[in-house]
Amino acid sequence: MSNLNNNKLTIGKMTRIGILAALGIVLSLIEFSPLAGAPFYKLEASGVAIMLAGFSMGFPAGIVTLLIKDLIGLLVHPGGGWVGQLADFIALFAFSVPAAVIYARKKSRGTALIGMAVGTVLMTAASVLANLYILFPAFGIKNGGDYIVPFTIPFNLIKGAALTIITGLIYKPLSPLLHEKIR
Repeated sequence: MSNLNNNKLTIGKMTRIGILAALGIVLSLIEFSPLAGAPFYKLEASGVAIMLAGFSMGFPAGIVTLLIKDLIGLLVHPGGGWVGQLADFIALFAFSVPAAVIYARKKSRGTALIGMAVGTVLMTAASVLANLYILFPAFGIKNGGDYIVPFTIPFNLIKGAALTIITGLIYKPLSPLLHEKIR
């Protein structure tokens, strides 16, 4: 099958994107705050669904899955509102796109782990910038810079590590389902 055919949006791909977006929504409902001083940082595993989409169907499918999940998340998570969903989108976009692109070049466990490590670093950097210039001001947090080193950076490193471990453990066993190899 040519590379062009791999990028086609088929009914099977649309179905898998929808299922993974729904899984992402369900996973986003199971959350906790790992840092006592910043309870607005919520750790949840919805990024695993985004990574499954990105690894199995390419980064555009991962982005579409993330977008669907976060748009529906506006209804499911009214407390964080658009700012919380924007924060989630920025962080998971920065994490998933580089990971999926690196993995697509050579599909192996090693490149997946390297991609997610790069994604963790980029997610952390994107979250620092987004928090300082968009998210903290939108929430009315005046001393947002005080949160960066003790909370924003550790939270994103923890989140990246958790997403990497979970995705690393479940991607290969789920791969036949994600690639339509089960009939």
